[in-house]
This record gives sequence, C-alpha cells and structure tokens, in this order.
Amino acid sequence: MQTWAIFLLLGVSTAFAAFSCKDQNGKDVDWFAVYKMPIESADNSVPGIKDGVAWYYVDINNQGSLQPSLKTLNDKDQAIAYTLQQYYDKQSDPTIFHTMYNDEPWGSSSTISLEEILSNRVFSNRTYNLASASDYGHTKGTIFFDATSGVWLVHSVPKFPNPTTYEYPVSGHDYGQTMLCMTFKYAQLKSIGTQLFFNRPNIYSSKLPSSMAADNPDLAKAIAGQYQKGQPFSNVVDLTTAGGYTFKSFAKTKEFNADLYDTLVAPTLKTDLIVESWRRGSEIPLACKLTYHANDALSIKVGSTGVFSYTKDHSKMAHSTDMTKPWVCIGDINRMTSQYVRGGGTECISSSFLWKAYSVIATQNICS
Repeated sequence: MQTWAIFLLLGVSTAFAAFSCKDQNGKDVDWFAVYKMPIESADNSVPGIKDGVAWYYVDINNQGSLQPSLKTLNDKDQAIAYTLQQYYDKQSDPTIFHTMYNDEPWGSSSTISLEEILSNRVFSNRTYNLASASDYGHTKGTIFFDATSGVWLVHSVPKFPNPTTYEYPVSGHDYGQTMLCMTFKYAQLKSIGTQLFFNRPNIYSSKLPSSMAADNPDLAKAIAGQYQKGQPFSNVVDLTTAGGYTFKSFAKTKEFNADLYDTLVAPTLKTDLIVESWRRGSEIPLACKLTYHANDALSIKVGSTGVFSYTKDHSKMAHSTDMTKPWVCIGDINRMTSQYVRGGGTECISSSFLWKAYSVIATQNICS
C-alpha cells in the first residue's frame, strides 16, 4: 500500500508539472485566442477600454463568440497571466526550456538598454551579437516546455512579456492586438524550432537544456543566433496540439522577398483572405490577378465595442472569405512591402466557430 501511494503521488505531481495554456479560470485549455481593443476614451463596452487594457477571449472549450473579459490585461487572474505564470514559477528550474522573442524587445526603451539586456541575459545560455533590428524577423512570441509538454504564445504586442514577472506593458495600450496560445506535447517542439530557425527571431531571454538541444537541432541553432540561409525561403508544417487540433504553421525568411499572405498563405489554404495588420506606408497593392489573394481590413467591429479603424489596430490576423473553408490565422508579420525582407509567420486553423468569432472585419478594400 505504501508503494502504491508513492507512485500515485508521483503520478499526480508529474501531471501537475506539465505545461498548458490556461483559461480565464486558470484551468488547462488546449488553445485560446485573444483580440485586445485599442484605447477608446468614449467607450464603456469592456472593462479597461479607456486605459487600453480591454480584451475579448475565446477558447476551444467554450466554442462561441469572442467574449469580453471582465478582467483587464493588467490583472493577474486572467488567461494570459495564468499561462505565463507557469513559466515564472519555474524560471530557475534547469530542466525547463524557454525563449522570449520580440522585434521590439522588452525593456528596449526603458532605463535598461537593449544592449544591456542582450549582452547580459539572466536566463540566456548564449552570447548575443547585436545586429540591425531589420535583420531579425518581425516576430513576437514566448515558448516554454518541460520534457512532457509546453506552450507557444504567438502575439503582436511590442515589449512583451517581461522575462521575470507578469505585467502588461504600456507599449501595448494604444492599439488593438491579437494573441494565440497553443498547448503542445514535447514531440512538437522540434517542428516549432524549425519555424524559429526560418524566422530568425530577436530573442531577449532564453535557456535551452542540453538534453533538449540534442532533441531539437533547429531550435538549438535558432537560440544560438543561426538561421536559414538560401533556399528554401519558407516552411509550412502542420502542428498538432496536445488536444489533437491541427494548426498549419507558416514561416518565411528575409530572402522570401514577398508578401507572406498573397504568396504563401492564400495559395496554400486555397482561399482568398482578409488581413488585418499594421499598415503605415509601403502598402502592398491588391494582387487581383492571383487565383487566391489577400484584401486588407479597413475597419473592425468586435462584440459590443464600437467600430474602429485599422489605423488603431496593431493586430496580425487573417480570415478566409469563404465560410466553407473557415480558416483563421494569427501571427506576427504585417502586409507591407518593407516586410518582404523580414522573417515572420502565422498560425492557421480551420475552425467554423473561430471563423465566426473572428468575423470582425467591418469594411475592407476590394478589387474593382
């Protein structure tokens, strides 16, 4: 009986240690998606909207519309904070892998200089050679794994997250943002690492145990600052979540030298897309002669929040125009010609309920 009790306790401990995305109540969830609202001073639709910390949430366990969060992004008892807290609680554990990357890294315009962060990382296992920001991918995300499972949080928020404790940055207040959290078993980390190797992310915090480095060679290269050179210039792979859902992951290198959505995502998914992304100058003309192409969102309407212009949105989201091919993509690269020579990507899922939830494009530009 004593032996049985010990094994039972060990089993409970192991299950508890496995990482997962967390829902709004701190419970395990296979994946969730977020649409953060821009600051709207005259709007009372969602808590925190006047301060730029209001957001809508949806997950696979509650398949429906985007729901306004009663907790703001500053609160620590909500899905994003619960998810990241798992890593923060284990950040000194030498068996845990993590990487945080952002084309606008945390602390890069605070009293701590970017050079200081990159040259003296508390949680890094390598020396970082500072290069031009445009040499790195236009990518934002956080990944952490133990030997059982892990989380990949893809997002659009500059200077997020803090590498040691949860806080939502002021840099994420003004504009709309998107996030996607996915839970994976350890075996999927190899493919995720390959996507990072193609993207060349700007990593500001990382630690990769040697045992995991041996299992995941492309990941080890990416953490070490190496990246894909020459052909192929892109990589598309199916990633299967712990719950069995498939995300089609798209990654491109800076040598791809074309728009990700027109050239890779739309033709692969075989559907036209409407893309909401940051567009400031160097806008991409509509490629109307292509069999499948992307239009750009002009205005957005989420839930009870009022319509807002794409100029108030920093999200990176694509939505198929064909409801019989219900693709939704959330990623980290924009539709601008300046992004042709930046690495970046997006994660897409075919999901009827998510397609309906993210049917938030009020107006778009169209081919005449």
